[in-house]
Amino acid sequence: MEPVRLFCWHFMAYPYLAADFDARHESGWVTVPNSLWDNEKTRGLYQEYIDQLAYADELGFDGVVLNEHHQNIYGLMPSPNLVAAALSQRTSRGKIVILGNLLPLHLNPMRVAEEYAMLDQMTHGRLIAGFAPGSGPETFNYNVPSADTREKFWEAVDLIVRAWTEDGPFTHEGRYYPLRYVNLWPRPRQKPFPPVWIPGSRSPSTLIEVAKRGFSYFLSSRSHGGETDRAAREFAAILERHGDRYTPHRFGILMSAYVSASDRQARNECEEGVWYFLRNCLKGHLRREGRQLTFGPGVPYLPAPAWKEYLKTYRPGRKLLGDVENWDELDASQSIIVGGAETVCRRIWKIVERAEAGNLLIQFHIGNLPSELTRSSMRRFAEEVAPVLRESSKKLFDAKYGHASGRAEAHP
Repeated sequence: MEPVRLFCWHFMAYPYLAADFDARHESGWVTVPNSLWDNEKTRGLYQEYIDQLAYADELGFDGVVLNEHHQNIYGLMPSPNLVAAALSQRTSRGKIVILGNLLPLHLNPMRVAEEYAMLDQMTHGRLIAGFAPGSGPETFNYNVPSADTREKFWEAVDLIVRAWTEDGPFTHEGRYYPLRYVNLWPRPRQKPFPPVWIPGSRSPSTLIEVAKRGFSYFLSSRSHGGETDRAAREFAAILERHGDRYTPHRFGILMSAYVSASDRQARNECEEGVWYFLRNCLKGHLRREGRQLTFGPGVPYLPAPAWKEYLKTYRPGRKLLGDVENWDELDASQSIIVGGAETVCRRIWKIVERAEAGNLLIQFHIGNLPSELTRSSMRRFAEEVAPVLRESSKKLFDAKYGHASGRAEAHP
């Protein structure tokens, strides 16, 4: 079976905030004033970030990951498809994962079907197509009602897959997207269609809908305690109920990593970037302090069973990732893994071994980390960490899933 697949995820954070940003501003999301944008300092910023992703392809990562965010300093990528188009001309071997387009923000999902088909042709079949309903801020910044997003979302996903796979023109009699003529030009290169990944936060309804369609699931969490293992087990059980079987490449997780020559040097080099990320980029999202505009009553919408499940483990006032007060708390979160190659490898392997996750989506650029340090960390990871993880995971996956097909993704 194929070993663990290692992807480089770039969020494209805004790296030029003043040192007193946290004291002066209520949030890094939605209401963060765009007067803080500095045209002089950001000259060449997108090129720098795209260069880092192209470097990941040169280093042998299995792919790069992009995603969609609006009106925040956390991610300067309102259109990941634009960046993917640029990368289609700068990369040649790895997958380009878009995780994903926020379908409720698009007036007609056919536009997404068309753009993904274009990207799949432009990359000669290297696209992994992600779809997401949004994580909450869209209710405020795009005025998208949260209550009906899930129903609209799944209709949009199904329409896109039909448009990719059925000969047109045909008529779509949908509740939200009735269309007289569905007739996609171009069609995607991969057959029957590009692999589809769907992010979620352990909502049972999302796991079920993903399993029904034979898609892959990405756990949208930045911390990796027992919940990561439970999510994998729950997904496995749901797949089995739908006549399918869990294999590691049906499940992905996100983490951040920084690798240097030693544990001490790694911390010294990345600590400023890490605290910049936690205090500024997570303010208003994964941090209690400040005005939170990504979560609240009905935002994002959760079906009643998922809400009930969430309340079982919810602890009022619990710390979020952005609330960690010291390095020990950060280490315990298993969200940002910092150290020499041996330390980073050992800590990531523990997560992979427990969850049997086959897709690791790793953020290397953290906060305002300088480009030269980001690239150095990526290189050390590729040369000193990745080979060990691949060898160990292949042994584990072969032993447990060797009789499975080993396909990274399944299709209906």
